[in-house]
Amino acid sequence: MGSESNVDECTPVVDGQDVVDTSPPGADPAQPLDFSGGEDDERDEVGDPQRFSDEPWDDLDPEAAVEESDEILSFGNVVLEDSSSFERWLQSALKALVDPRIVVDGELGPRTRTAVKMFQKRAREFNPRGPALAADGIAGRQTIAALEAATGCSASAVKEDDREVASPEQLEASDPLIAVVPPMASATAARGGEIVVRECGPADELEYVITAGGDTVRFRYWTPDWNNYKPFNVSRYAGAKRGLLSDAQILASGYSTSELKILKANALKESGGAFGAINTWDDQIVSWGMAQFAGHAGTLAVLLAELKDDPRSAAAYDRWFAGNGIDVAYGAYPYKDSTRKGWHVVVRAGDRVHTGDDGWKHIRSQPRLIGAFLLAGNDPAIQLGQVLYWRRSFLTRAIGKAIGKLPGKAPGAAVSRFFTAERTLALIVRLHNWMPAYVVPWCDRFLAELAKERADAYDPEAWDSALETAMAEKIAAERKRVKSGSYDTYALDLSRARGSFVASRS
Repeated sequence: MGSESNVDECTPVVDGQDVVDTSPPGADPAQPLDFSGGEDDERDEVGDPQRFSDEPWDDLDPEAAVEESDEILSFGNVVLEDSSSFERWLQSALKALVDPRIVVDGELGPRTRTAVKMFQKRAREFNPRGPALAADGIAGRQTIAALEAATGCSASAVKEDDREVASPEQLEASDPLIAVVPPMASATAARGGEIVVRECGPADELEYVITAGGDTVRFRYWTPDWNNYKPFNVSRYAGAKRGLLSDAQILASGYSTSELKILKANALKESGGAFGAINTWDDQIVSWGMAQFAGHAGTLAVLLAELKDDPRSAAAYDRWFAGNGIDVAYGAYPYKDSTRKGWHVVVRAGDRVHTGDDGWKHIRSQPRLIGAFLLAGNDPAIQLGQVLYWRRSFLTRAIGKAIGKLPGKAPGAAVSRFFTAERTLALIVRLHNWMPAYVVPWCDRFLAELAKERADAYDPEAWDSALETAMAEKIAAERKRVKSGSYDTYALDLSRARGSFVASRS
Protein backbone atom coordinates (compact mmCIF):
# COMPACT_ATOMS: atom_id res chain seq x y z
CA MET A 1 0.00 0.00 0.00
CA GLY A 2 1.17 3.50 -0.76
CA SER A 3 2.82 5.80 1.75
CA GLU A 4 4.26 9.19 0.99
CA SER A 5 5.05 12.48 2.68
CA ASN A 6 3.60 15.55 0.98
CA VAL A 7 3.26 18.42 3.42
CA ASP A 8 2.39 20.94 0.69
CA GLU A 9 -0.87 19.12 -0.07
CA CYS A 10 -1.94 18.97 3.60
CA THR A 11 -4.82 21.27 4.46
CA PRO A 12 -5.44 22.15 8.11
CA VAL A 13 -8.62 20.81 9.65
CA VAL A 14 -11.00 23.47 10.91
CA ASP A 15 -11.71 22.76 14.58
CA GLY A 16 -14.92 20.77 14.93
CA GLN A 17 -15.36 20.12 11.20
CA ASP A 18 -16.38 16.47 10.73
CA VAL A 19 -14.41 15.61 13.86
CA VAL A 20 -15.23 12.57 16.00
CA ASP A 21 -13.75 12.25 19.47
CA THR A 22 -13.68 9.31 21.90
CA SER A 23 -11.17 10.92 24.28
CA PRO A 24 -11.76 10.26 27.98
CA PRO A 25 -12.72 13.40 29.90
CA GLY A 26 -9.65 15.40 30.87
CA ALA A 27 -7.21 13.55 28.64
CA ASP A 28 -6.59 16.36 26.17
CA PRO A 29 -4.96 19.37 27.81
CA ALA A 30 -6.70 21.55 25.20
CA GLN A 31 -10.17 20.33 26.29
CA PRO A 32 -11.36 17.63 23.89
CA LEU A 33 -14.42 17.96 21.76
CA ASP A 34 -17.50 16.20 23.13
CA PHE A 35 -19.67 14.46 20.53
CA SER A 36 -22.26 13.32 23.10
CA GLY A 37 -24.17 16.57 22.94
CA GLY A 38 -23.02 17.73 26.36
CA GLU A 39 -24.64 14.87 28.29
CA ASP A 40 -21.80 13.99 30.63
CA ASP A 41 -23.91 11.28 32.24
CA GLU A 42 -23.35 9.11 29.16
CA ARG A 43 -19.97 10.43 27.99
CA ASP A 44 -17.96 8.56 30.62
CA GLU A 45 -19.09 5.17 29.29
CA VAL A 46 -17.36 5.72 25.95
CA GLY A 47 -14.04 3.93 26.09
CA ASP A 48 -14.55 2.86 29.71
CA PRO A 49 -11.72 0.40 30.48
CA GLN A 50 -14.21 -1.78 32.38
CA ARG A 51 -16.40 -2.39 29.34
CA PHE A 52 -16.97 -6.09 28.70
CA SER A 53 -14.01 -7.04 30.88
CA ASP A 54 -16.13 -9.30 33.05
CA GLU A 55 -18.00 -11.16 30.31
CA PRO A 56 -16.02 -12.97 27.61
CA TRP A 57 -18.08 -12.91 24.45
CA ASP A 58 -19.77 -16.08 23.25
CA ASP A 59 -21.84 -16.76 20.14
CA LEU A 60 -24.74 -18.01 22.29
CA ASP A 61 -25.60 -16.09 25.43
CA PRO A 62 -25.54 -18.48 28.43
CA GLU A 63 -27.98 -16.10 30.18
CA ALA A 64 -30.51 -16.16 27.35
CA ALA A 65 -34.07 -17.12 28.23
CA VAL A 66 -34.54 -18.93 24.90
CA GLU A 67 -32.43 -20.04 21.96
CA GLU A 68 -32.62 -18.20 18.66
CA SER A 69 -35.08 -20.81 17.41
CA ASP A 70 -37.04 -23.37 19.40
CA GLU A 71 -38.44 -25.02 16.30
CA ILE A 72 -36.94 -28.22 14.92
CA LEU A 73 -37.45 -28.03 11.20
CA SER A 74 -36.93 -31.62 10.06
CA PHE A 75 -36.33 -35.16 11.26
CA GLY A 76 -34.45 -37.75 9.19
CA ASN A 77 -33.85 -38.09 5.43
CA VAL A 78 -34.12 -34.40 4.71
CA VAL A 79 -33.26 -32.89 1.35
CA LEU A 80 -30.04 -30.92 1.61
CA GLU A 81 -29.53 -27.81 -0.47
CA ASP A 82 -25.90 -28.52 -1.42
CA SER A 83 -23.53 -31.32 -0.44
CA SER A 84 -20.76 -30.67 -2.98
CA SER A 85 -18.26 -29.98 -0.18
CA PHE A 86 -18.03 -30.70 3.54
CA GLU A 87 -18.61 -27.05 4.38
CA ARG A 88 -21.71 -26.82 2.18
CA TRP A 89 -23.02 -30.13 3.52
CA LEU A 90 -22.60 -28.83 7.07
CA GLN A 91 -24.39 -25.56 6.30
CA SER A 92 -27.18 -27.37 4.43
CA ALA A 93 -27.72 -29.80 7.32
CA LEU A 94 -27.84 -27.00 9.88
CA LYS A 95 -30.14 -24.96 7.64
CA ALA A 96 -32.56 -27.89 7.39
CA LEU A 97 -32.45 -28.73 11.09
CA VAL A 98 -32.05 -25.59 13.18
CA ASP A 99 -31.57 -22.33 11.27
CA PRO A 100 -33.27 -21.68 7.91
CA ARG A 101 -31.49 -18.31 7.60
CA ILE A 102 -28.06 -19.83 6.90
CA VAL A 103 -26.63 -18.96 3.50
CA VAL A 104 -25.04 -22.06 1.95
CA ASP A 105 -21.84 -20.66 0.48
CA GLY A 106 -19.05 -22.82 1.91
CA GLU A 107 -17.82 -20.03 4.22
CA LEU A 108 -18.14 -21.05 7.88
CA GLY A 109 -18.99 -17.71 9.46
CA PRO A 110 -20.57 -16.68 12.77
CA ARG A 111 -24.09 -17.83 11.88
CA THR A 112 -22.82 -21.30 10.96
CA ARG A 113 -20.83 -21.55 14.21
CA THR A 114 -23.85 -20.44 16.22
CA ALA A 115 -26.04 -22.99 14.44
CA VAL A 116 -23.52 -25.74 15.29
CA LYS A 117 -23.82 -24.78 18.95
CA MET A 118 -27.62 -24.76 18.70
CA PHE A 119 -27.59 -28.25 17.21
CA GLN A 120 -25.11 -29.51 19.80
CA LYS A 121 -27.29 -28.25 22.65
CA ARG A 122 -30.34 -29.96 21.19
CA ALA A 123 -28.78 -33.12 19.74
CA ARG A 124 -30.73 -35.35 22.15
CA GLU A 125 -34.00 -34.03 20.69
CA PHE A 126 -33.03 -35.54 17.35
CA ASN A 127 -31.61 -38.76 18.80
CA PRO A 128 -32.58 -39.43 22.44
CA ARG A 129 -30.18 -42.38 22.57
CA GLY A 130 -27.26 -40.46 21.14
CA PRO A 131 -24.47 -38.92 23.20
CA ALA A 132 -24.71 -35.48 24.73
CA LEU A 133 -22.54 -33.03 22.78
CA ALA A 134 -20.39 -30.24 24.13
CA ALA A 135 -21.78 -26.94 22.79
CA ASP A 136 -18.45 -25.54 21.58
CA GLY A 137 -19.33 -24.65 17.99
CA ILE A 138 -16.76 -27.10 16.62
CA ALA A 139 -18.03 -29.68 14.15
CA GLY A 140 -16.01 -32.64 15.41
CA ARG A 141 -16.53 -36.36 14.82
CA GLN A 142 -19.40 -36.82 17.27
CA THR A 143 -21.20 -33.73 15.99
CA ILE A 144 -20.81 -34.82 12.37
CA ALA A 145 -22.10 -38.31 13.22
CA ALA A 146 -25.11 -36.79 14.97
CA LEU A 147 -25.84 -34.55 11.96
CA GLU A 148 -25.56 -37.53 9.61
CA ALA A 149 -28.02 -39.46 11.75
CA ALA A 150 -30.43 -36.53 11.97
CA THR A 151 -30.43 -35.86 8.23
CA GLY A 152 -29.89 -39.35 6.83
CA CYS A 153 -27.13 -37.90 4.65
CA SER A 154 -23.40 -38.61 4.86
CA ALA A 155 -20.96 -35.74 5.08
CA SER A 156 -18.98 -34.93 1.97
CA ALA A 157 -15.28 -35.80 2.07
CA VAL A 158 -14.46 -32.94 -0.33
CA LYS A 159 -13.22 -29.70 1.23
CA GLU A 160 -14.48 -26.38 -0.11
CA ASP A 161 -11.07 -25.42 -1.51
CA ASP A 162 -10.98 -28.66 -3.53
CA ARG A 163 -14.56 -28.45 -4.79
CA GLU A 164 -15.00 -28.53 -8.55
CA VAL A 165 -16.98 -25.51 -9.67
CA ALA A 166 -19.00 -25.84 -12.81
CA SER A 167 -18.15 -23.48 -15.64
CA PRO A 168 -20.79 -21.06 -16.97
CA GLU A 169 -21.15 -23.24 -20.08
CA GLN A 170 -21.77 -26.36 -17.92
CA LEU A 171 -24.34 -24.50 -15.84
CA GLU A 172 -26.23 -23.36 -18.94
CA ALA A 173 -26.09 -26.83 -20.47
CA SER A 174 -27.34 -28.54 -17.31
CA ASP A 175 -30.19 -26.10 -16.68
CA PRO A 176 -31.31 -23.57 -19.32
CA LEU A 177 -33.19 -21.63 -16.63
CA ILE A 178 -29.95 -20.69 -14.87
CA ALA A 179 -28.86 -17.16 -15.71
CA VAL A 180 -25.10 -16.85 -15.78
CA VAL A 181 -24.04 -13.60 -14.11
CA PRO A 182 -20.57 -12.26 -14.97
CA PRO A 183 -18.25 -11.89 -11.98
CA MET A 184 -18.31 -8.50 -10.25
CA ALA A 185 -15.34 -6.19 -10.56
CA SER A 186 -13.32 -5.98 -7.39
CA ALA A 187 -14.58 -3.49 -4.85
CA THR A 188 -11.16 -1.84 -4.76
CA ALA A 189 -11.07 -1.25 -8.51
CA ALA A 190 -14.64 -0.03 -8.51
CA ARG A 191 -14.03 2.42 -5.68
CA GLY A 192 -10.76 3.89 -6.85
CA GLY A 193 -7.57 2.15 -5.81
CA GLU A 194 -5.41 1.56 -2.79
CA ILE A 195 -5.08 3.37 0.50
CA VAL A 196 -2.53 6.20 0.43
CA VAL A 197 -1.00 7.56 3.64
CA ARG A 198 0.46 11.08 3.81
CA GLU A 199 2.32 12.56 6.77
CA CYS A 200 1.64 16.24 7.36
CA GLY A 201 3.12 18.81 9.70
CA PRO A 202 6.11 18.89 12.06
CA ALA A 203 7.20 15.75 13.91
CA ASP A 204 5.71 16.84 17.24
CA GLU A 205 2.30 17.53 15.63
CA LEU A 206 2.32 14.89 12.91
CA GLU A 207 -1.01 14.30 11.23
CA TYR A 208 -1.78 11.28 9.06
CA VAL A 209 -3.98 11.92 6.04
CA ILE A 210 -5.45 8.66 4.69
CA THR A 211 -7.04 8.61 1.26
CA ALA A 212 -8.75 5.95 -0.86
CA GLY A 213 -11.14 6.28 -3.77
CA GLY A 214 -11.73 9.99 -3.28
CA ASP A 215 -12.50 9.66 0.44
CA THR A 216 -10.15 11.19 3.02
CA VAL A 217 -9.80 10.91 6.80
CA ARG A 218 -7.11 12.31 9.06
CA PHE A 219 -5.94 11.67 12.59
CA ARG A 220 -3.11 12.26 15.05
CA TYR A 221 -1.72 10.00 17.74
CA TRP A 222 -1.73 11.44 21.24
CA THR A 223 1.32 13.50 22.16
CA PRO A 224 3.18 13.16 25.50
CA ASP A 225 1.43 16.20 26.98
CA TRP A 226 -1.88 14.28 27.09
CA ASN A 227 -2.91 12.83 30.44
CA ASN A 228 -2.46 9.04 30.68
CA TYR A 229 -0.37 9.17 27.52
CA LYS A 230 0.69 5.92 25.84
CA PRO A 231 2.26 5.53 22.41
CA PHE A 232 -0.22 4.92 19.58
CA ASN A 233 -3.26 6.23 21.45
CA VAL A 234 -5.92 7.51 19.03
CA SER A 235 -9.27 8.99 19.98
CA ARG A 236 -10.02 11.74 17.46
CA TYR A 237 -10.27 11.90 13.70
CA ALA A 238 -11.71 14.08 10.96
CA GLY A 239 -13.62 13.01 7.87
CA ALA A 240 -16.56 11.04 9.29
CA LYS A 241 -19.57 10.72 6.99
CA ARG A 242 -22.83 10.73 8.90
CA GLY A 243 -26.38 10.28 7.68
CA LEU A 244 -25.62 7.78 4.91
CA LEU A 245 -28.21 5.35 6.32
CA SER A 246 -31.79 6.59 6.38
CA ASP A 247 -34.41 5.49 8.88
CA ALA A 248 -36.25 3.83 6.00
CA GLN A 249 -33.18 1.71 5.17
CA ILE A 250 -32.74 0.65 8.79
CA LEU A 251 -36.41 -0.28 9.10
CA ALA A 252 -36.21 -2.20 5.81
CA SER A 253 -33.25 -4.18 7.20
CA GLY A 254 -35.50 -5.70 9.90
CA TYR A 255 -35.70 -3.15 12.70
CA SER A 256 -39.03 -2.24 14.29
CA THR A 257 -39.81 1.41 15.04
CA SER A 258 -39.20 0.78 18.77
CA GLU A 259 -35.85 -0.88 18.06
CA LEU A 260 -34.83 2.04 15.86
CA LYS A 261 -35.58 4.45 18.71
CA ILE A 262 -33.38 2.44 21.07
CA LEU A 263 -30.63 2.25 18.44
CA LYS A 264 -30.64 6.05 18.19
CA ALA A 265 -30.67 6.50 21.96
CA ASN A 266 -27.82 4.01 22.46
CA ALA A 267 -25.33 3.21 19.75
CA LEU A 268 -25.87 6.12 17.38
CA LYS A 269 -25.77 8.61 20.25
CA GLU A 270 -22.59 7.09 21.67
CA SER A 271 -20.67 7.77 18.47
CA GLY A 272 -22.60 10.80 17.28
CA GLY A 273 -23.64 8.83 14.21
CA ALA A 274 -20.02 8.15 13.21
CA PHE A 275 -19.51 4.52 12.25
CA GLY A 276 -15.72 4.92 12.08
CA ALA A 277 -15.31 6.23 15.66
CA ILE A 278 -12.16 4.68 17.11
CA ASN A 279 -10.46 4.38 20.49
CA THR A 280 -7.04 2.81 21.02
CA TRP A 281 -6.37 4.20 24.48
CA ASP A 282 -8.27 1.91 26.86
CA ASP A 283 -7.87 -1.73 27.92
CA GLN A 284 -9.77 -3.00 24.88
CA ILE A 285 -6.69 -2.09 22.74
CA VAL A 286 -8.84 -1.18 19.73
CA SER A 287 -12.53 -0.24 19.92
CA TRP A 288 -14.31 0.80 16.75
CA GLY A 289 -17.68 1.60 15.29
CA MET A 290 -20.96 3.20 16.25
CA ALA A 291 -21.08 1.30 19.58
CA GLN A 292 -17.32 1.04 20.16
CA PHE A 293 -17.15 -2.71 19.57
CA ALA A 294 -14.28 -4.00 21.69
CA GLY A 295 -11.11 -5.71 20.42
CA HIS A 296 -9.85 -7.44 23.57
CA ALA A 297 -13.30 -8.66 24.68
CA GLY A 298 -14.04 -10.12 21.24
CA THR A 299 -17.10 -8.17 20.07
CA LEU A 300 -15.11 -6.42 17.34
CA ALA A 301 -13.79 -9.69 15.92
CA VAL A 302 -17.33 -11.11 15.80
CA LEU A 303 -18.52 -7.96 14.01
CA LEU A 304 -15.76 -8.36 11.42
CA ALA A 305 -16.68 -12.03 10.98
CA GLU A 306 -20.31 -11.07 10.34
CA LEU A 307 -19.30 -8.36 7.87
CA LYS A 308 -17.23 -10.97 6.05
CA ASP A 309 -20.06 -13.52 6.13
CA ASP A 310 -22.94 -11.29 4.99
CA PRO A 311 -23.24 -10.95 1.18
CA ARG A 312 -24.36 -7.34 1.66
CA SER A 313 -21.04 -6.34 3.22
CA ALA A 314 -18.61 -9.02 1.94
CA ALA A 315 -17.18 -6.86 -0.87
CA ALA A 316 -16.66 -3.91 1.47
CA TYR A 317 -14.99 -6.22 4.00
CA ASP A 318 -12.60 -7.46 1.32
CA ARG A 319 -11.71 -3.93 0.36
CA TRP A 320 -11.14 -2.32 3.71
CA PHE A 321 -9.97 -5.24 5.83
CA ALA A 322 -8.87 -8.35 3.92
CA GLY A 323 -7.29 -6.16 1.27
CA ASN A 324 -5.13 -4.57 3.95
CA GLY A 325 -4.04 -7.76 5.69
CA ILE A 326 -6.76 -7.79 8.37
CA ASP A 327 -8.88 -10.93 8.68
CA VAL A 328 -10.66 -13.04 11.30
CA ALA A 329 -10.60 -16.72 12.19
CA TYR A 330 -12.35 -19.06 14.58
CA GLY A 331 -10.35 -21.24 16.96
CA ALA A 332 -7.76 -21.02 19.72
CA TYR A 333 -5.74 -17.83 20.09
CA PRO A 334 -3.52 -16.21 22.74
CA TYR A 335 -5.54 -14.39 25.41
CA LYS A 336 -3.84 -12.79 28.41
CA ASP A 337 -1.65 -15.53 29.96
CA SER A 338 -3.54 -18.45 28.41
CA THR A 339 -5.53 -19.29 25.30
CA ARG A 340 -9.15 -18.79 24.39
CA LYS A 341 -11.37 -20.25 21.68
CA GLY A 342 -13.54 -18.06 19.50
CA TRP A 343 -13.46 -15.41 16.79
CA HIS A 344 -10.26 -13.38 16.78
CA VAL A 345 -8.42 -10.97 14.55
CA VAL A 346 -5.58 -12.19 12.30
CA VAL A 347 -3.21 -9.56 10.88
CA ARG A 348 -0.61 -10.42 8.26
CA ALA A 349 2.39 -8.13 8.07
CA GLY A 350 5.04 -9.43 5.70
CA ASP A 351 6.19 -12.80 6.98
CA ARG A 352 4.61 -12.29 10.41
CA VAL A 353 1.09 -13.13 11.55
CA HIS A 354 -0.39 -11.41 14.61
CA THR A 355 -3.46 -12.93 16.27
CA GLY A 356 -5.80 -11.88 19.07
CA ASP A 357 -4.52 -9.07 21.27
CA ASP A 358 -1.20 -9.05 19.41
CA GLY A 359 -3.16 -8.35 16.23
CA TRP A 360 -5.00 -5.41 17.79
CA LYS A 361 -1.73 -4.04 19.17
CA HIS A 362 -0.21 -4.20 15.69
CA ILE A 363 -3.22 -2.45 14.15
CA ARG A 364 -3.09 0.47 16.59
CA SER A 365 0.58 1.08 15.71
CA GLN A 366 0.02 1.25 11.94
CA PRO A 367 -1.46 4.49 10.51
CA ARG A 368 -2.56 2.72 7.32
CA LEU A 369 -4.55 0.13 9.27
CA ILE A 370 -6.10 2.77 11.53
CA GLY A 371 -7.02 4.59 8.33
CA ALA A 372 -8.62 1.44 6.91
CA PHE A 373 -10.98 1.30 9.89
CA LEU A 374 -11.79 5.01 9.66
CA LEU A 375 -12.52 4.81 5.93
CA ALA A 376 -14.54 1.62 6.39
CA GLY A 377 -16.79 3.57 8.73
CA ASN A 378 -17.75 5.79 5.79
CA ASP A 379 -18.89 2.82 3.68
CA PRO A 380 -22.71 2.40 3.66
CA ALA A 381 -22.41 -1.40 3.48
CA ILE A 382 -20.21 -1.43 6.60
CA GLN A 383 -22.59 0.96 8.35
CA LEU A 384 -25.57 -1.29 7.65
CA GLY A 385 -23.56 -4.30 8.83
CA GLN A 386 -22.83 -2.58 12.15
CA VAL A 387 -26.52 -1.74 12.61
CA LEU A 388 -27.57 -5.36 11.96
CA TYR A 389 -24.88 -6.76 14.25
CA TRP A 390 -25.80 -4.39 17.09
CA ARG A 391 -29.44 -5.41 16.93
CA ARG A 392 -28.71 -9.14 17.07
CA SER A 393 -25.81 -9.14 19.50
CA PHE A 394 -26.64 -6.22 21.78
CA LEU A 395 -30.28 -5.16 21.70
CA THR A 396 -31.82 -8.63 21.25
CA ARG A 397 -29.27 -10.19 23.58
CA ALA A 398 -29.93 -7.64 26.34
CA ILE A 399 -33.71 -7.92 26.38
CA GLY A 400 -33.58 -11.71 25.92
CA LYS A 401 -31.63 -12.44 29.11
CA ALA A 402 -33.46 -14.62 31.66
CA ILE A 403 -34.18 -12.96 35.00
CA GLY A 404 -36.24 -13.83 38.06
CA LYS A 405 -35.27 -17.49 38.38
CA LEU A 406 -35.96 -18.95 41.82
CA PRO A 407 -35.38 -22.71 42.06
CA GLY A 408 -38.65 -24.42 42.90
CA LYS A 409 -40.54 -21.11 43.08
CA ALA A 410 -40.26 -19.05 39.90
CA PRO A 411 -39.13 -20.22 36.43
CA GLY A 412 -37.96 -16.79 35.36
CA ALA A 413 -38.52 -15.17 31.99
CA ALA A 414 -36.88 -12.90 29.45
CA VAL A 415 -36.29 -9.27 30.39
CA SER A 416 -38.78 -8.26 27.68
CA ARG A 417 -41.53 -10.28 29.41
CA PHE A 418 -41.21 -8.19 32.58
CA PHE A 419 -40.44 -4.80 31.01
CA THR A 420 -42.51 -3.71 28.02
CA ALA A 421 -41.97 0.06 27.87
CA GLU A 422 -39.53 1.48 25.32
CA ARG A 423 -37.58 3.52 27.85
CA THR A 424 -37.19 0.75 30.44
CA LEU A 425 -35.85 -1.62 27.80
CA ALA A 426 -33.59 1.17 26.50
CA LEU A 427 -32.12 1.44 30.02
CA ILE A 428 -31.45 -2.31 30.01
CA VAL A 429 -29.77 -2.09 26.60
CA ARG A 430 -27.67 0.86 27.78
CA LEU A 431 -26.58 -1.10 30.86
CA HIS A 432 -25.74 -4.09 28.66
CA ASN A 433 -23.70 -1.91 26.29
CA TRP A 434 -21.59 -0.76 29.22
CA MET A 435 -21.42 -3.85 31.44
CA PRO A 436 -23.24 -6.94 30.12
CA ALA A 437 -22.65 -8.99 33.26
CA TYR A 438 -24.59 -6.50 35.38
CA VAL A 439 -27.97 -7.00 33.67
CA VAL A 440 -29.06 -10.26 35.32
CA PRO A 441 -27.73 -9.69 38.88
CA TRP A 442 -29.09 -6.14 39.03
CA CYS A 443 -32.52 -7.20 37.77
CA ASP A 444 -32.61 -10.21 40.11
CA ARG A 445 -31.66 -8.06 43.10
CA PHE A 446 -34.28 -5.46 42.33
CA LEU A 447 -36.93 -8.14 41.72
CA ALA A 448 -36.23 -9.49 45.19
CA GLU A 449 -36.66 -6.00 46.62
CA LEU A 450 -39.92 -5.47 44.76
CA ALA A 451 -41.19 -8.88 45.90
CA LYS A 452 -41.09 -7.65 49.50
CA GLU A 453 -43.82 -5.18 48.59
CA ARG A 454 -45.59 -7.14 45.84
CA ALA A 455 -45.95 -10.90 46.18
CA ASP A 456 -46.57 -11.22 42.43
CA ALA A 457 -43.36 -9.43 41.39
CA TYR A 458 -41.87 -12.66 39.98
CA ASP A 459 -44.84 -13.20 37.66
CA PRO A 460 -44.33 -11.21 34.45
CA GLU A 461 -48.04 -11.48 33.66
CA ALA A 462 -48.81 -9.52 36.83
CA TRP A 463 -46.56 -6.60 36.01
CA ASP A 464 -48.07 -3.15 35.67
CA SER A 465 -46.85 0.44 35.28
CA ALA A 466 -46.12 0.78 39.00
CA LEU A 467 -43.72 -2.18 39.01
CA GLU A 468 -42.04 -1.12 35.77
CA THR A 469 -41.55 2.46 36.95
CA ALA A 470 -40.09 1.23 40.25
CA MET A 471 -37.66 -1.07 38.41
CA ALA A 472 -36.52 1.72 36.07
CA GLU A 473 -35.89 3.99 39.05
CA LYS A 474 -33.84 1.31 40.82
CA ILE A 475 -31.67 0.72 37.73
CA ALA A 476 -31.04 4.45 37.34
CA ALA A 477 -30.23 4.86 41.05
CA GLU A 478 -27.79 1.93 41.01
CA ARG A 479 -26.03 3.37 37.97
CA LYS A 480 -25.48 6.61 39.91
CA ARG A 481 -24.17 4.66 42.89
CA VAL A 482 -21.56 2.57 41.05
CA LYS A 483 -20.36 5.13 38.51
CA SER A 484 -20.22 8.89 38.07
CA GLY A 485 -23.04 10.36 36.05
CA SER A 486 -26.59 9.13 35.66
CA TYR A 487 -29.34 8.11 33.25
CA ASP A 488 -31.47 11.15 34.19
CA THR A 489 -31.35 12.68 30.72
CA TYR A 490 -31.14 9.42 28.78
CA ALA A 491 -33.79 8.41 26.21
CA LEU A 492 -36.36 10.89 27.52
CA ASP A 493 -38.17 10.85 24.17
CA LEU A 494 -38.95 7.13 24.44
CA SER A 495 -42.32 6.02 25.74
CA ARG A 496 -42.69 4.87 29.35
CA ALA A 497 -46.09 3.30 28.71
CA ARG A 498 -46.47 -0.45 29.26
CA GLY A 499 -46.63 -2.24 25.95
CA SER A 500 -45.08 0.59 23.96
CA PHE A 501 -42.09 -1.53 22.88
CA VAL A 502 -42.84 -3.54 19.75
CA ALA A 503 -40.21 -6.01 18.59
CA SER A 504 -39.45 -6.76 14.98
CA ARG A 505 -40.96 -9.91 13.55
CA SER A 506 -37.83 -10.69 11.54
